[in-house]
Amino acid sequence: MRCSFTTPSRRAWTWASSMLVSWPFTESIEPELKEACEDVVLNRRADSTERMLELAERFKGTAGKEAKERDLKWREWAVEKRLEHALVNGITEFIEADTEEARQNAERPLHVIEGPLMAGMNVVGDLFGAGKMFLPQVVKSARVMKQAVAILLPYMEEERLAGGGLGERKSAGKVLMATVKGDVHDIGKNIVGVVLACNDYEIIDLGVMVPAAKILERRVKRMSILSACPA
Repeated sequence: MRCSFTTPSRRAWTWASSMLVSWPFTESIEPELKEACEDVVLNRRADSTERMLELAERFKGTAGKEAKERDLKWREWAVEKRLEHALVNGITEFIEADTEEARQNAERPLHVIEGPLMAGMNVVGDLFGAGKMFLPQVVKSARVMKQAVAILLPYMEEERLAGGGLGERKSAGKVLMATVKGDVHDIGKNIVGVVLACNDYEIIDLGVMVPAAKILERRVKRMSILSACPA
């Protein structure tokens, strides 16, 4: 596809592409606006620039106070659904309070990760797989998940120590973890590492962007029972 951009076209392209990646997922964009964005990005209509700029003037004021007040209705939901909503929409504003509420309702801090937080990330994964979310939104969701897990970690460590976790418990085995060379996204690796560590596995975390040779070398040297290398 060949496109020749004039100044107005650049404005339309910028507005359309930023709209598509800044909304939580494409299904939440009003149909008329979504179609206009796609027309610009995919160069489907000769008048796509004019239509986009016209819609931009109409829609640019709709994301203010009214939209925010409407969006806050989700704060009335059960805490599990609030956590899911925060993950899907990349909202960190209330994550500390909601994670703490979920922790107090759960039998163990780990259950918050294995329950509502993982359920929310599963929704994110389904939307991404269906092409209804893009990588920028998934990264925002991962940041919310990372913040929630960080809130729970001190409680899980306290629980471990209270249960005699000073080296007295037998290890269930060693797990070597890393993201392969070319992959800098480690949220999935970190979550799995937390869950396994709470179930008595010894985690050997090599970090991100690890060459294959180093992974193989460390596996032999540390005699891990499993190597987890997300890509």
